[in-house]
Amino acid sequence: MGIDVAAGVAVTGAADGVRPPEPFASGPGAYLRGLTEPVDGLVLAVPEQWFDTAGAARREALYGELAEGLGMPLRQFVPRAVAAAASLEQSSGGRLVCRLEADEVVAAMCGVRGKSVTLSPGVEWRTVGAGPPVASPQEPENPQEARRAALLLSRARVQARYRAAPLWLPQEMTAGAVLDAFGPVEQALRSALPPVLAGLTASEGVSQILLDGGLRRHPLAGPAVQEAATGAPVRVLEEHAAALGALRVARGSVQVPQAARHRLSLRVHRVRQGLLTEADLPLALPGGPVALSVREPEGEPVGASVRESVRDDALDATVDVPDGHRPEVRIRLGDTDVRVPCPALHPGRYRLGLHSAGKGPGVLALRPEDGGETVLLPLNGRAEAMTGDTE
Repeated sequence: MGIDVAAGVAVTGAADGVRPPEPFASGPGAYLRGLTEPVDGLVLAVPEQWFDTAGAARREALYGELAEGLGMPLRQFVPRAVAAAASLEQSSGGRLVCRLEADEVVAAMCGVRGKSVTLSPGVEWRTVGAGPPVASPQEPENPQEARRAALLLSRARVQARYRAAPLWLPQEMTAGAVLDAFGPVEQALRSALPPVLAGLTASEGVSQILLDGGLRRHPLAGPAVQEAATGAPVRVLEEHAAALGALRVARGSVQVPQAARHRLSLRVHRVRQGLLTEADLPLALPGGPVALSVREPEGEPVGASVRESVRDDALDATVDVPDGHRPEVRIRLGDTDVRVPCPALHPGRYRLGLHSAGKGPGVLALRPEDGGETVLLPLNGRAEAMTGDTE
């Protein structure tokens, strides 16, 4: 199953394809609690803003509600732009995703290579300035009327006498009113696109423009993007595109890798053969996955502890934190070890998880097994070099 959290829509797979999208208004938790069939795999498409350090709290709240509270097999969070790009049949190239809303514009570049879709650095979002209420005029069924409206709008931009003409009949909306209402959206778009396109390398390019959001079908949306960005072909996505892309990721037909850039480990103690020994519990390796739930490394006894070994039937990596103890995370940056001390924790047992971030090693989640509030530790803050200096 794929869910677009922001749009409130879910798409479920079926043996013969995909079921019709299902909108919901009360949040994904309420929707999932009402299901009568089991969910084999779940991927959530969430706003791009949630992939910074602060946004990890939002992702963790959903993880706690859905994975731990409802037992849902939550596999991954993916940015909405990536999920939208993943909704289409894969062909290598760059896809510029523009989400146009009445109050916000988001521009993001996604790279497609085989079954893999990745988000390029430099996602931009802009708040739309105040102006007349903007909405997508209902398109005429006659293609000739649509072409006439496009021509009328292009002329009304430069010749005032066309502004009073109705866009198409029987609607009374004039070309001038449509141009004025869309103006703040276009201005936000023109501000968001240059930084995204400036980050492209010489080997990259825009092979396709994907329009998403409530204004994706506005007659001025496609021309505005092409004029401000590139002459690549424009495709208007369906309203449930991000949820469909999330479903394709859940099924494994599309991959959205979120690879760790650094070696992360937690300094722990283990009791082996009656002796207390020090060890590093691996959390992530360069190029490896950023796991929502950290598992015990293969070949290691289950249940790393800062004081003693724990039960043998656990699947998640856990640590026992004695009163007054502060675990320490170690990050390998090149030839330098950097340590990030944890804040004071209540004594007890914690399960471990990770949230990726656009910049830096990410965020460590320490989840108390007694049901207490999760402690989130940003790993790019309060780091102290152990040997030499780091940048």
